[in-house]
Amino acid sequence: MKLSLSIGSLAACVVAVSARPTTAQIPLEPDTVLTPQPLTLDNIPLLGFGTWNLDRSNASEAVSWAIQTGYRHIDCAAAYKNQDLVGKGIADGLAKTGLKREDLWITSKLWNDQ
Repeated sequence: MKLSLSIGSLAACVVAVSARPTTAQIPLEPDTVLTPQPLTLDNIPLLGFGTWNLDRSNASEAVSWAIQTGYRHIDCAAAYKNQDLVGKGIADGLAKTGLKREDLWITSKLWNDQ
């Protein structure tokens, strides 16, 4: 089996391993109650829900479910061409959890050729 890592993947691993835990992370136990903290560059949730290559038939439900199960970081990009579905999923997840938009960290990327 051949293992290959891109520089970006390796950098993400190093950042994830070296970052200090924060209260913005997903609870480790179901009964853990966290007081929402303002999200800043100092406490970006380390674990993000990726939206690349989601099946269009259930992308909104997948994003909503991710928020309901504790994800507070949603990773998106215009090149994925699923912004409408991700947006619906975010709105639904926020409505079902009682969270506000400022409780989520939304990462997006822009390409200069699209």
